[in-house]
Amino acid sequence: MTFYKQVRPILMAIEKEIGSHLEARTPLAEEVSRYILKSGGKKLRPLLFVLSSHLCGCENGEEIRLAPIFEYLHVATLLHDDVIDEAHLRRGKPTANNVWGNTIPILAGDFLLARALELAASSGLLKMVQLLAQTTSWLAQGEILEIVKTDALDLSEKEYFEIINGKTAVLIAASSRLGAVLAGAEEDKENALQKYGHRLGLAFQIIDDVLDYIGSEKEFGKPVGHDIKEGKVTLPLIYALKACTLEEKKQVKKQFERRKEEDIAAIVTLVKAKKGLELATNKAIEFVKEAKEALSIFPPHPAKEILLQIADFVIKRRY
Repeated sequence: MTFYKQVRPILMAIEKEIGSHLEARTPLAEEVSRYILKSGGKKLRPLLFVLSSHLCGCENGEEIRLAPIFEYLHVATLLHDDVIDEAHLRRGKPTANNVWGNTIPILAGDFLLARALELAASSGLLKMVQLLAQTTSWLAQGEILEIVKTDALDLSEKEYFEIINGKTAVLIAASSRLGAVLAGAEEDKENALQKYGHRLGLAFQIIDDVLDYIGSEKEFGKPVGHDIKEGKVTLPLIYALKACTLEEKKQVKKQFERRKEEDIAAIVTLVKAKKGLELATNKAIEFVKEAKEALSIFPPHPAKEILLQIADFVIKRRY
């Protein structure tokens, strides 16, 4: 990350702040929350909030104090996701549900959600609380839609985007927009940062889905083809199926239903052969271009330059 040195002081300040709001009456809630919050991650969402605040003229420390909101919301969804997916690894270490069972991580996720909204309320900005409540609703609906569409090999491109909009893009969009809200920026700047974050979020999830086909367990803490194993149909497979003959589609259907190791490997090979990864990556590149264009209304600013670099990083990342 070429921009890492520039944002390192911000990330260090965010990390420090993240740990300062976790005191709980029940020590176990705090323990589980700290466990996953300390398990790595890019802190992209709180970073976007801080950078957007700076871009709109707010650098009084309030942006750092409120930044944990976005990591708490993100981590709450991860805790719930891992329970739903019966996942065993997250960022290369045992998932919270693997350590404590299912009930405690679900309640720890609820605890983090409550902490996020409590922190938002402390800003005194009704608009911030309203937008975060709306975002939380979208996150829940995105997760429900993904569950409903699990094992659906006929998932459409439109349905796929509805899922990733809810599970990823809306929170990244809110992180970006709320920096402008905190700064009291004009509506056009709010909207521009909303669009930047939304398109960035779509691209981020598409690349995440691409990496599931080409990454390694060493890099991601999960094996190649993990989404297929869980019955999740993502954009690379959707595009590959469009290029398949009727016979090939029938074969993929059988493999997808069985999902044995050799079946998953065969589907991965087919997706690569049918250019599914290239087509999905190209779609992500389109979204990144739109994200960067959304920032054109802002004059030159160090925060703007970093936001542009983050957009490029989303396409190039390997983790």
